[in-house]
Amino acid sequence: MKVRQALAISILLFCSANAQSEGVFDIEYVPRASGYESAFGVGYYQTKEDGFGLYGNIHATLTQREPMYESLTVNSFGDPVVERYKDLAIGNIGITKKFTQNLTVYAGVGYASATGGAKKYDPLHILGSNGTYYVDDPANDKSGANFNAGLIISLEKLAFNLGYNSFTSSAFFGIGGKF
Repeated sequence: MKVRQALAISILLFCSANAQSEGVFDIEYVPRASGYESAFGVGYYQTKEDGFGLYGNIHATLTQREPMYESLTVNSFGDPVVERYKDLAIGNIGITKKFTQNLTVYAGVGYASATGGAKKYDPLHILGSNGTYYVDDPANDKSGANFNAGLIISLEKLAFNLGYNSFTSSAFFGIGGKF
């Protein structure tokens, strides 16, 4: 919920910003890395000819895992864990600096959270039709500060984003439009 609130505040700030600015809106992809699941997100990056602009972006894992038994633990029933994963939720805000007509860099801070989960196998197929079911794995939960930086290369109305999240120690990619 904190990520949603930060994004809403960021969007309001960007929409009320100086009319002499441009903006880049993009769709972003965070590849699976370092034990974290892949995630999708959106970002808005305000650019100004002089001075600094603002930006905000969010990333979240969109995978739905069924059946999910929240009342069970990793140790329930003694069924083996066949895979562990961490679902992401990341929100960032920061500043942008336009260096040329086609190149903007950005850096900021945010909050990140990873929710641990485990895929288990029930050999008797009681808890899942194919024997597979999912449980929370709180020992794998992690949260904290995220430092975010990257660059945006724009061509006319098309923009490409290459960024980095410190929480996952991985890059992310975006494509969007400039307006």
